[in-house]
Amino acid sequence: MPSVNFRLFLVSDRHQTGSRSLLSVLKQAVEAGVPAIQLRERDLPTPEVLLLAQELQAITAAHAIPLIVNDRADLVLALNLDGVHLRANSLPVSAARRLVGAYRLVGISTHSVEEVRRANQDGADYVVFGPIFDTPSKRPFGPPVGLGALTDICRQSTIPVFAIGGMTSARVHDVRRAGAHGVAVIGAVLARDDVAAATSELLVSLKP
Repeated sequence: MPSVNFRLFLVSDRHQTGSRSLLSVLKQAVEAGVPAIQLRERDLPTPEVLLLAQELQAITAAHAIPLIVNDRADLVLALNLDGVHLRANSLPVSAARRLVGAYRLVGISTHSVEEVRRANQDGADYVVFGPIFDTPSKRPFGPPVGLGALTDICRQSTIPVFAIGGMTSARVHDVRRAGAHGVAVIGAVLARDDVAAATSELLVSLKP
């Protein structure tokens, strides 16, 4: 099983970078030390996702950090990327594992105890669970579940749990105390004017 050796997971969303290009913002985050990126531009057609993944891979490979693509196991294989991240209602973990192999990461977004249990049983390497706090990007997935639900999930999961939804450096202590391995963020980095400072703040708050 591949190692989940990062605690900060940056999820891409080009709609949150303002007038700046997504690649320029992600490059700033990488240079500031972000340890893993998930490419999640679900509304882009395949040729554009492929080009974006190739351009981003040049940045992440130079810093030896994992690049994980949302849902597209085919692009993971085509570009020899580090893993695939699944939606709760997309390709089953077991099928993704057969496609990408034992040495690439397979993660999955979860929103309930049942989904987390299934991810553990099916051989996922990690789960992203939330939304923990209110955040606009996660409102379609339901109301925030809170720290109590996160604590319960972390007690039941034998694989790393990343908390998502309204994550800030000030909230990291609480989610780590609840048992989360780390945090997944979008706007907390991408929407900030100073991307490097935002990344650094989160990294400092995640230190043991």
